[in-house]
Amino acid sequence: MLLSIRRLVNTCIINTFPLNLLPRKLFNLANFFIASKFERGSVDYLPISMDVEPTTACNFKCTMCAVSMPDFTAKNMNIETFKKAIDDNPQLLKIKLQGLGEVLTNKQFFDMVKYAKTKGIVCETTTNGSLLNSKNINLLRDSGMSRIMVSIDGATKSTFEEIRVQSNFKVVVDGARQLIKQCKKKFLRPQISAWCVLQNSNYHEIYEIFELCRDMGFDDLSYQIQLTSWGGQEYWLDANKSKQINFNAEQVQNDVEKLKSLARDKNFALHIYEGNALTFEKQCEWPFRTSHITADGSIVPCALISDPEVVTLGNINEESYSTIWQSKDYKEFRENIKNNKLDDYCKDCYLEYR
Repeated sequence: MLLSIRRLVNTCIINTFPLNLLPRKLFNLANFFIASKFERGSVDYLPISMDVEPTTACNFKCTMCAVSMPDFTAKNMNIETFKKAIDDNPQLLKIKLQGLGEVLTNKQFFDMVKYAKTKGIVCETTTNGSLLNSKNINLLRDSGMSRIMVSIDGATKSTFEEIRVQSNFKVVVDGARQLIKQCKKKFLRPQISAWCVLQNSNYHEIYEIFELCRDMGFDDLSYQIQLTSWGGQEYWLDANKSKQINFNAEQVQNDVEKLKSLARDKNFALHIYEGNALTFEKQCEWPFRTSHITADGSIVPCALISDPEVVTLGNINEESYSTIWQSKDYKEFRENIKNNKLDDYCKDCYLEYR
């Protein structure tokens, strides 16, 4: 409850809210909620939130991430493309600045945050924690962001650095501690969250990760239980399948229930992310609610695909976002989701295809 109140306060007070955009935001929000409640066939609204990828450049080569491929080419989103994405979407209430890369490697990252806030848009981000030096910590603390997520994929140096290749466990933990310490000096501050991608190589530390994150002072911790194949790419289907935990195993279910009980006892918020553990009954909501804009301006179905070479629905540098959102390709994609006629790049998120 306190976390929700803090994020609401950030939305209403910290953000510079332009009143001239309020009618458009409210009208779109009303249409969005009506469509969500009554499941109308037409999508006569625009997303209220969106993922925007500042960069695909990263100083880590995580074993489960597409960036680790030897032929991967890094790209930075330039400020002009970012402004086009924002200006095309005055109805937005929130953006999450994240993608394949480490956001703080883009030197225009804080300019992006500043510009979004002038349009009344709340900003969240995810960082690998490697660049949390004094300068970046102060900038993040004072940026007015609503939420900052730090990836914590191990409780020990050996486990963490085995998964997050080229990382330094101590640098990440020390930087995250300082970020939390500095932010907690302010009443109006971002929510500081830990995010852990569970897999076979760190599952033995599931309790230790919980205790580490609580001890560090994070506001909450999320466990992601399903690895992605980055749009059904053959290499990643095989590679990440071998790393994948069996979430339905009795031992795993018991551990999760124990952790939930422990979290309640210690008053520490714990979440299990199942956004890519879908079924024909619990269908994907991405194409009806939001989009992912990649570093080059491409619109891809979701952050779990991320790669415009797998599929792209358009590019904001070539046409307006609203034109892409209402395009024939996007409408066909939504119909396929509704009718469970999944494209190959969506199948790995559904239990029926695993």
